[in-house]
Amino acid sequence: MIHDESTKVQEFVHRLEVGGLKKVILISAFFAAIAGIASLFLFFNFRGLDSETAMDQAQVGRQIAAGAGYTTLYIRPMAMWQFLGHQEKLPEGLLPDTYNFPLNPVMNAVLLRPIKRWWPMQPTDVVYIGDRVIAAAGIALLFASVFVTFFLVRRLFDSKIAWMTVGLVFLSDMMWRFSVSGLPQMLMLFFFSVALHLLYSAVEAREENRLARQMLALAGVAFLLALMTLTSPLASWIFLGFTLSVFAWFRQRVLSGLLVIVIFSLIVSPWLVRNYLVCGNPFGLAMFSVLDGTSGSELSFMSNLQPDLRAFGMVRAKLRAGFSNQFENFFSFLGYSIVAAAFFFSLLHIYKRGTTNMFRWGLALMWLCAAFGMVVFTPRGQISPNQLHVLFLPLFIAYGLAFLIVLWNRLNLRFEPAKIAFLTLIFLVSALPLAINLLTQSHSRVNWPPYVPPFINSISNWMEPGEILVTDMPWAVAWYGGRPTLLLPATSKQFITIHDYQYLGGPLNGLYLTPVSGNRPFLSQIAKGEFREWAPFIMRTADLTNFPLKFFTPLPVDNECVFYSNRDRWSPAP
Repeated sequence: MIHDESTKVQEFVHRLEVGGLKKVILISAFFAAIAGIASLFLFFNFRGLDSETAMDQAQVGRQIAAGAGYTTLYIRPMAMWQFLGHQEKLPEGLLPDTYNFPLNPVMNAVLLRPIKRWWPMQPTDVVYIGDRVIAAAGIALLFASVFVTFFLVRRLFDSKIAWMTVGLVFLSDMMWRFSVSGLPQMLMLFFFSVALHLLYSAVEAREENRLARQMLALAGVAFLLALMTLTSPLASWIFLGFTLSVFAWFRQRVLSGLLVIVIFSLIVSPWLVRNYLVCGNPFGLAMFSVLDGTSGSELSFMSNLQPDLRAFGMVRAKLRAGFSNQFENFFSFLGYSIVAAAFFFSLLHIYKRGTTNMFRWGLALMWLCAAFGMVVFTPRGQISPNQLHVLFLPLFIAYGLAFLIVLWNRLNLRFEPAKIAFLTLIFLVSALPLAINLLTQSHSRVNWPPYVPPFINSISNWMEPGEILVTDMPWAVAWYGGRPTLLLPATSKQFITIHDYQYLGGPLNGLYLTPVSGNRPFLSQIAKGEFREWAPFIMRTADLTNFPLKFFTPLPVDNECVFYSNRDRWSPAP
């Protein structure tokens, strides 16, 4: 009996050491660690959305889910200018959104529809349920993208590099931060991962001289890149790189190139036609994003009812600054990943598989075009709607890791612990930004300044149905307050014009100023900068005699907000 028990223990230990049980335990521990990181980002460190674009697209998605069509509660004065120039009047009812491309808002609509009963915020909702649902979907898309990437990397190299690539991607702090940001990058990443998988199939078909399979795979890539462009117009730069690679390397290059262009155009054109019919410009307001960084920020142009289009003449100078931005922040845009940066050195190495060599040049060309697109439409910070480097990060990591392993093997060290130590060091260095972020995370429960969602909702509820609120953060008020909200016009004169002529169907009833305008250097950005016209209102020293809103009150937190109104809305009823 004792002998039998001893035999069973020995068999179990043997299976644990060399059998399938060891693999099961390791994989289970791996996924448990990933689930733990996901839980930290979604439940413990998540303080809600903190991006203007994410909140804007979320409120458009909620409008779609509510049956209001592709409309927006975030009203930009420049959109009013565009509508007035197109049809000499504003559309009746809610304004169509002409700034965002549709797929991310549509995905948000699908996510938000099942929780419609919880759309109205409660005073106790520190983190809005809509924020949490959108962030959870971003994490799910990250998982799906990495799942696809695993099989692609296994085809490019082998299973070991595929597993290590997955591990390094999940150790990237930037990937996790994007996943919970609500920005369109995670949806784009999923489309791009599948597109790259099909692109590798096209490369294989080219090598095997299978023209029909090549054409079918290229058509699939063009279709997915078109979906990416309908998610963010910046993805069109990636399509440009893909098209150049088709003309450069694939068989029947003219036919193949025309095929992908036609498919891309057929998918994207209906949206461009819609924009042209709505506002007279196929690109809507998105094309004016190129003015960001010329004579002011994008927000300053969007706030102007009479935009100065001479700023287009300053784009050349902006491009120089864009190149500097890309070079200065390059390592940051790669998530501080040494392994991803090694991709560019791997271009000097010849791998055994010809398809692996050819595929990386297509990848590099798409990245090069995307990088130029980011020079034109400059990302503001590492986590930005204009940041496309993150889409290339998983494959950059795969190639960079393979290259580093090749270099190590060339040392010809026949000491396995040394190689394990080398790989461990790679993982530790790659995980450093994630560890620093998790260990130094703020203990605040909200993204203050400037966002306190339940307070924003309460301020919005001061307004009656049909009344118009003006603020310097309309994206947040539209999302958390569910009210039609006008972006603070460039000047008080434009405010009075919109108020007096009642362009929005009535007078402007409230003005809500927040740290978006107030928490800035006084001289450079308030007294002499983009908010100089509103400096007296920000500082609470304005003469309200000739201003439509005669009443005002300072607001929490720490009196950093102020509310101007046509009447007293905040005093308790007698």
